[in-house]
Amino acid sequence: MRNMLEKTKVIVDVLDIFVSLKRGLHLTDVNFQLNNIYETQGKKVDQHMLIEIINELTADGYLKTFKVGALDSWKITEEGEDYFYDL
Repeated sequence: MRNMLEKTKVIVDVLDIFVSLKRGLHLTDVNFQLNNIYETQGKKVDQHMLIEIINELTADGYLKTFKVGALDSWKITEEGEDYFYDL
């Protein structure tokens, strides 16, 4: 399918969103931000890929997870910021 996104590009964009916004975000917030970026290209982020990416970034220590009410949220760590700026 032509409108599929490369996982590596989505990873960079996810980190960019967290670095730029400097706050905790829910999955729906991240998905909304990504789709705003990609909709002009006629592309959409697959939610399963996004969940996989967020879980990988969390496991690597680049994001930390916390609860806001009943929802999981994530925030970038110092290591995540360093990793992003080193890309």
